[in-house]
Amino acid sequence: MKKKFIGSALALSLFLGGATLNSTSAQAAPLHEKNIKIEQVSTDKVEPHFWAVVGRAAAKGAAWGIGYVAGEKAARSVFGSSTSDSSNYEYNDVKSSFDL
Repeated sequence: MKKKFIGSALALSLFLGGATLNSTSAQAAPLHEKNIKIEQVSTDKVEPHFWAVVGRAAAKGAAWGIGYVAGEKAARSVFGSSTSDSSNYEYNDVKSSFDL
């Protein structure tokens, strides 16, 4: 028990000593000031990129459509088409399917 306590205290002191040494030796980077030139830009030169927005929306729509169709086909190939669109079930058939 005494050896474990001494070993833990030694490990903790080494850890804290290393952390203290690293934090005291850290320094900030030197500052180099530079002049920044700022130009006033008029809003007359700014043109909306309408066709870029339309193209991006069309690409997203096409990617969503292709992904949806591919996902449906993959799901049907893995799980099969287990859904039925017909709602003309007989009451006795449905009741007998739940009977034990």
